[in-house]
Amino acid sequence: MGSTYETLLVAAHLDATVDALRDAGVTAIVVPLAEDRVAVLPEEGDRDTAPVRSIGADLSVRLGRPTLAMYVFDSDLVRCYVIRDGETVHTYISDAEMLVEMFEDDDGQFHPMIDNVVYPVDFQIPEGPVGDDPAAFAPFAAGPPDLNAIGAALRGEIDAPHVMAEVQHWAIIEALGLPPQALTTAYRHCEPADFPAAVVLE
Repeated sequence: MGSTYETLLVAAHLDATVDALRDAGVTAIVVPLAEDRVAVLPEEGDRDTAPVRSIGADLSVRLGRPTLAMYVFDSDLVRCYVIRDGETVHTYISDAEMLVEMFEDDDGQFHPMIDNVVYPVDFQIPEGPVGDDPAAFAPFAAGPPDLNAIGAALRGEIDAPHVMAEVQHWAIIEALGLPPQALTTAYRHCEPADFPAAVVLE
C-alpha cells in the first residue's frame, strides 16, 4: 500500500495562522517552517482524508495570504492547489494520465475528464505533469526562489530509479527552501513531539 496524505502550506505568520485555524474550529497540528511559512496538518475524517482545499481557501481569506493545498495519493500522484482570496488560482498535477476519467455527454460521446474538468472528445491527453510552472510556487519559497530547482522538482527530474509521489513531493518542498518533514506527514501519523515548536489544536 502506498503513501497517502494531505497537508497545507501557509505563507503567513505562525501566530496568525493558529488564531485563524482556532477561530475556524479546525483540529490540526501546526508547525512553523521558516519566517511566515507554516505547515498545517489537518485531522482526517472519512476515508482518512482531510479537506485541505477548503481549509486553505478559508485561511487565504482570513489571513489575506496565499495557501498551498497538497495531496499525495497512494505514492502515485502529487496534486497542488495555489489558493488566493478563497479561489484556486493554479493547479499542479504530477501525472495527468493518473487522473483521466471518461465523461459521457447528452449525445453519448465520451470526453476525457481530468480533475473534474471535462475536455473535448479529441483532446490529446497530456503525458507527465500539468501546471509545472515554478513561478506559481515562488510565493511559498523561503527566501529568493530557485525557479530552476522548483521547475525540475515539479517535472520529476530526480536522481532515482523510480520516483514515488512522496519522494517527488519531498523534492518540491526542498526546492522551495523548506524542511519537508512536516509537510510530508499525515495528521494521523504525526507525533507532535517530533516537532518541538508545533502547536496542537484540538
